[in-house]
Amino acid sequence: MNPPRPTSRSSRDDQLSVAPPRSKRVLITGVGRFWGANLARQLERDHSFDFVCGVDSRDPLGEFGRTEVVKGDIRNPAISRLINVTRVDTVVHTQVFGANRPGESTRLLHDMNVIGTMNLLAACAASPFVRKVVIRSSTAIYGASPRDPAFFTEDMEAKSSLRDTFSRDIAEVETYARDFAERAPHAAVTILRFANSIGENVDTAFTKYLSSQVVPTHAGYNPRLQFIHDTDAVDALAHAVRTWYPGTVNVAGPGAMTLSKFLKLAGRVQVPLIPPALGPALHMLERAGVLYAQSRYDRALKFGRGVSTDRMINDFGFVPEYTTPEAAEKFAAYIRTRRYHEGNDVHLDRELLDYVQKKMHQMPSLDAGLFGRIAPRFDADSVARAADTFTAASTRVRGDAGLDDEDLTASYDDESDS
Repeated sequence: MNPPRPTSRSSRDDQLSVAPPRSKRVLITGVGRFWGANLARQLERDHSFDFVCGVDSRDPLGEFGRTEVVKGDIRNPAISRLINVTRVDTVVHTQVFGANRPGESTRLLHDMNVIGTMNLLAACAASPFVRKVVIRSSTAIYGASPRDPAFFTEDMEAKSSLRDTFSRDIAEVETYARDFAERAPHAAVTILRFANSIGENVDTAFTKYLSSQVVPTHAGYNPRLQFIHDTDAVDALAHAVRTWYPGTVNVAGPGAMTLSKFLKLAGRVQVPLIPPALGPALHMLERAGVLYAQSRYDRALKFGRGVSTDRMINDFGFVPEYTTPEAAEKFAAYIRTRRYHEGNDVHLDRELLDYVQKKMHQMPSLDAGLFGRIAPRFDADSVARAADTFTAASTRVRGDAGLDDEDLTASYDDESDS
């Protein structure tokens, strides 16, 4: 008996496994925030993509060129019709967030993260066009505990139960993504677990915490942290769109940095608090509007977290421009000089300030840290007031002596001739 003739769908799936299709029509969720908006701008400049569409319940972040922006909720069943009518072959889901500002509803964000992802993946499964799905996840899925390994690999799981809402949301999102991958073997599902993003353009609860003038920390703990620079995070998403890689990948800058070292680089004041006092202190500072640091960072800022980047570099084929120490140094330099560029002192050059600090640390006969604590801080307003006082005093002296500017100039000329 002859073997059964394969169906047209089986033939198509076999061809896809041999020659994966290239993304040409892309739908991006979350264009109302940094990651989705900047990914859309990068892809729309690449004319190998025929169509780029962005969707978000928020207003789009900035202006776009070729990207067509649709304001809508991914929890709405109409998202399925949007995917079908646009005939997108790639869906990039960046709209997975935790609360980053006071007043953001944790319950609403949970619905957006979990229900929105479930509805979006159901729409992708019903589409005959979708061949690739990219999910923006987080290394928060590994949790943080004293029993953690130095670096988590993608095959490891959290060593303790996930205690905060965002981490549990991430776990549910990845569960739905793996279920979709099993139901749709013709589609590549790429899950990118990002470390905390830092950079000049990222505004999250974590960057607010690191850039606060006074930073409360756990007394007796100095956690190792990993970062991904904001531009590298967007580049990793774009790389996932351009390549065919089914699987899960940790995305972080290679290496690690301790929290105390970063705060020293950034010139922040570290205030160690005993663990029972840290939570109430953070809550009090949050209510005062001075600091906003969510509870999801509490254990990570106590025990730290590190992830392996071997799969990202060797298998996924993505190498970040910045390592974790380099991204941290760049962000710390921005924090140190941000007030000069946001206030009235925009004429002060950041490179000048960095050069002066560098030379201070190179002085062999004077401790730079001690010098920084005892040296008076430069205040442009004080200098201006002193200059005004000096000018007024000079005018009064000239008036009392019966001299004007021409007389003074003449006396200088006489001295130079002698």
